[in-house]
Amino acid sequence: MSKEPFAPLPPGDKPPVPSLADLLAARAHDADAADLTGADQDSRQTADATPGPARPELPKPSPVHARAGAAPIAQEEAVPVKVPLLLVHAEFSEGALIQTWMQHVMKGPSLHLARFQEGLTDLVLDHQPYAVLIQFDPGCIDAAVALSAQLQTQYPQIPRLAIGRARHGQCMLAALRTGVQDFLDIDGSVETAQLVVRKLLSSPPSAGLHVSRAPQTAIVSARAGLGCSLLAAHLSWHLQARLCGAPPASAAAPAAQGEASAAADGAAKEPLSSLLIELGTLGGDCAMYLNTPGEFDFTDAVNQQRRLDRRMAQSALAHHASGLRLLTLARHAHALPSTEVQALLNRLGHYFRHIVLDMGATESQQMLKDVLPTASEVWVVCDQSVASVVWTAELLQYLDGLQIPRSRRQLIVSRHDPRLELSAEQIARQLHLPLLAHLPERRRELAQVVNQGMLFTPQQKREPYVQAVEKLVDRLLADHHPETALAKTASASPLNRLLQRIRTH
Repeated sequence: MSKEPFAPLPPGDKPPVPSLADLLAARAHDADAADLTGADQDSRQTADATPGPARPELPKPSPVHARAGAAPIAQEEAVPVKVPLLLVHAEFSEGALIQTWMQHVMKGPSLHLARFQEGLTDLVLDHQPYAVLIQFDPGCIDAAVALSAQLQTQYPQIPRLAIGRARHGQCMLAALRTGVQDFLDIDGSVETAQLVVRKLLSSPPSAGLHVSRAPQTAIVSARAGLGCSLLAAHLSWHLQARLCGAPPASAAAPAAQGEASAAADGAAKEPLSSLLIELGTLGGDCAMYLNTPGEFDFTDAVNQQRRLDRRMAQSALAHHASGLRLLTLARHAHALPSTEVQALLNRLGHYFRHIVLDMGATESQQMLKDVLPTASEVWVVCDQSVASVVWTAELLQYLDGLQIPRSRRQLIVSRHDPRLELSAEQIARQLHLPLLAHLPERRRELAQVVNQGMLFTPQQKREPYVQAVEKLVDRLLADHHPETALAKTASASPLNRLLQRIRTH
């Protein structure tokens, strides 16, 4: 989009009448302004006192369609944030006609289109629409009634509008019986439909419309070979074990053919807890460390995300014996559109409880731009060497350019040896980062288990590396999954430990 300012109107010309899309943008801005409290309101009033460019006056809705007590549309200059509406239609020609008619009503790109056979839950989670418009036609009346009823059950806070022809009385009656807010007649005038939508937008957004997504923990380093992938593999595996509440099997334990078939049958029923996405190395080191190869890679997931529902995530993604799912880059991956990458991460965040992102020392700056700004936390890995500290300082400057808040960044010192002069605390002070943890120097022990096709299991409590990883898992559980952390505290009581020993023996 061009950054040049809009040219002023010639003298005597009237400002253009805003379309319904402009009203949607103004409505979104007004809803955001209503949430401001305290100091934010004071600062906003101060900003409004500054003279700015004049905004065309928005036309007021007809008194017949105006909702009592509706907040007036904001008159100040607003950021053009679109309020999305979702139109669900049939595939035949009548559905195409409704698409064209509704786009003419909207006069803007704020309308998302979907077919009846697409997953409703995924559509609502992806677009989080202000309202859903449903086609009611004799050829799709059963699907429309089922969809409207499902919306009423799962998302009662989202308004519903029916679209069809008023001359089809059975369709209008069926729509009203499902509790839709109104019926748009495509044989009627566009102005009448616009008034109906304005009436819908005159009410404040319903509470609870936005659905929370899984937290994302990104692990990144400035140089390769610092153990990011080993940390990500251990962290995601141990986190999976804690989230699912059951001790996982060993990564190296091969499953018999019958056991593998039974595991595949049960995969569709088990909950999705942890997902490990490896974006730092082509081909994926984590998949080798966990002995979990997969044919469905990150590029496939981006290209097929319109079909990627919860069931497909359970079956298509590579899964470890513990239930952990993996996505890795293909060996010959190409650049992916930023919007598609972000949309995929957004979609996966609705299916899993936690996502670990192994960025490593990726050379793709675009991937960093696409992934890190939305991460819940960014763990920067550095070792005890001057060169690593210098390169990490440059990485932090790059993260500053991406406007990633420093409050979300923390330092992990890998291969920590307390006998060295450059301590973890000194590195943290030099980099101006809070020290989250230090991983002990265990290169020899790690190489030994990796060469045997294994990793340190969660049961190896005496291993210093496992102890460090478990502390990180405790931190994630406390910050993002407090109910699991409380459950662990309860199970760790002396009485529970005694009962556990009795059951074991």
